[in-house]
Amino acid sequence: MNGLLRRKILIISVILIVVFLLIYGFLPKTQAVDVVSVTRGPLQITIEEEGRTRLKERFIISAPTAGYMRRINAKVGDTVKNGQVVAVLEPLQSQALDSRSRATAQTLVSSAEASLGAAVERERVTTADAGYLEQRRERLKALYDKGSIAKDQFDQINSEAQKARALQRSAAAEVNVAKSELERTKVTLRDFSAGKRDGNAVDVASPVNGAVFRVYRESEGAVNAGEPLMDIGDSKNLEVRVEVLSSDAVKIKKGTEVLFKRWGSDETLTGKVRLVEPAGFTKISSLGVEEQRVLVIVDITSPPDKWSVLGDGFRMEAHFIIWEGKNILQIPASALFRSGTKWAVFVEERGKARNRVVEVGQRNGLAAEIISGLKENEKIVAYPDDSISNGTKIRSRK
Repeated sequence: MNGLLRRKILIISVILIVVFLLIYGFLPKTQAVDVVSVTRGPLQITIEEEGRTRLKERFIISAPTAGYMRRINAKVGDTVKNGQVVAVLEPLQSQALDSRSRATAQTLVSSAEASLGAAVERERVTTADAGYLEQRRERLKALYDKGSIAKDQFDQINSEAQKARALQRSAAAEVNVAKSELERTKVTLRDFSAGKRDGNAVDVASPVNGAVFRVYRESEGAVNAGEPLMDIGDSKNLEVRVEVLSSDAVKIKKGTEVLFKRWGSDETLTGKVRLVEPAGFTKISSLGVEEQRVLVIVDITSPPDKWSVLGDGFRMEAHFIIWEGKNILQIPASALFRSGTKWAVFVEERGKARNRVVEVGQRNGLAAEIISGLKENEKIVAYPDDSISNGTKIRSRK
């Protein structure tokens, strides 16, 4: 009898344990969640884009004329002063003559020498004719004064004498032309090697005080007119060039405050928008998406000694402040979820999550402004998921 009783007690105990486990398994479990408080504080709505510094005024020094440039000794980073000579251009060297060109030049010299000899002989002939007619005019003048010859005869010999003198002067000019032509043809045979400079060098000077940012060519050699030689600018006169989406550019105005972060220092720099360019351009993003972007130019307003290490083309993150509030009731943006067409949060009330609809104002990626539905210091679930519903028991992970 005792054995039968013990068996019944054992069976009943097992049944009770199974029932208890089933009831416990179906009981709602307490969910561990991150609980945060509703707070008040400053809130900023920003547009974040990557920007790059650039010189406000970049001076590209180019060759004013074609010539042979001497080697540039200036290096990138060297300081220069207004009027300092940074490059020297000499006249271009003549090309070396090959055998055919030299033979042709020698033939031209011989031809010029022969032309000069012929011009000298023509000058001698005209000189002799002019001398003879001059003497004859003097003799006839004496006869004309005595009345022995007619005036027409004297005028004729006088005219012939003047023509002879004119021909003599023309022949003398031809001699000079022939001499010049001979000298010109001899120049083609002259040796103008690299070691023989004529001193007609052109000095290229810096137009401003600043530093050398780029040297396009250091070695000496021939350069064309207008060819860039170096870039000069003032590193203390920087601006930031930011490409923003056109949909964001319409929210940015002239004078908008800007914060510069992650530029190589933990300190945040300040700036102000100087220009939002009126024309956009198309750019392909890193994901291959075609984007329409607008260029925004920002002046750095922080003291220069805080960003003196920056140079041309340095990267930084630009945060455009398009809205800002001082004492704003706010919660983490991750606490919001959709309840129909409205926003809602889970409020912690006596260890349970309660669904509450809220009215949301301004939002950024981290925080959201609460217009109504919550009070300061109330506790809410920071990261609600599908395991939490209205009435779910919750506890803080902390």
